[in-house]
Amino acid sequence: MEIPIIALGVGLIITVTAILSDAITKYKLKVEQIRADAMVRAEEVRSRNQLELERLMQKDQASNTDGYTEGVDPIHGYEDIARNKGRVRE
Repeated sequence: MEIPIIALGVGLIITVTAILSDAITKYKLKVEQIRADAMVRAEEVRSRNQLELERLMQKDQASNTDGYTEGVDPIHGYEDIARNKGRVRE
């Protein structure tokens, strides 16, 4: 009579262990997938920010070169710019 109870207990322990290991494996896989998705999103945001920063830098460089297209001669160029600014103020 004791042998069937022991066999039933061992079978129950094996079944519970199999179910728990499957649940734990699925949980770990889900956690890893969430972590990977978060890393991908973070990389997308980083890339988007880097691209936007490069665009702004290019726009800034373009506006800086457009402002200095007159070609500033160290001797006479600044006087012309100052004279032009003075006319705008008048």
